[in-house]
Amino acid sequence: MDPALKFYIEQTIIPIYLQFDPSHSPEHVHQVIQNSFEIADGLNVNLDMVYTVAAYHDIGMLYGRKNHETTSRSIVLCDLALSQFFSRSQILVIGDAVEDHRASLTTEPRSIYGKIIAEADRDLDFQRILTRTLTYAITVKGINGFDELLQEAYTYIANKYVTNRCFQLWLTYPKNSQGLAEITQQIHDPYTFEESFTLIYQKLKQEGL
Repeated sequence: MDPALKFYIEQTIIPIYLQFDPSHSPEHVHQVIQNSFEIADGLNVNLDMVYTVAAYHDIGMLYGRKNHETTSRSIVLCDLALSQFFSRSQILVIGDAVEDHRASLTTEPRSIYGKIIAEADRDLDFQRILTRTLTYAITVKGINGFDELLQEAYTYIANKYVTNRCFQLWLTYPKNSQGLAEITQQIHDPYTFEESFTLIYQKLKQEGL
């Protein structure tokens, strides 16, 4: 990887995520970057582009959650600093991939980079999904009661990942396949789900949420 590119993104782009809700924090971006590199391993791709797509994928939330993927693409195309590291055609591919990361996208991503970020952003780790769901419900929706949060988390996760799953897995990534199986198992066993919920709920409360 180009160390100058990494320095620019780490110093200038990723800190912007500190302004977002905790479920879209720098920690989330670093997790998506890690997932992206794992997925890209063995693929004939430019790792600088993989890294940049992952770093910018949610940056459009600076201007609101709605249509943030399109705003993220616009930010990529307008960031003159990227021209130091990529050709214009590469920047266009990065922008398209960033826009194609949204789970609700109904069409196939336009490039391998779009498929990588779509897969990486799914991050189908049940514990992280439950943690992010609770964090968002508490900090953004203002839900605080145990029973209300339990219902909110169960309904949201069941609907998004099991009963009405609208996303497609575009690449083979064992972590996501295994994660989706665990999510499904948890939803089909509400008692186990509540046990998992209780542990994370208590942890978040101890952290001051």
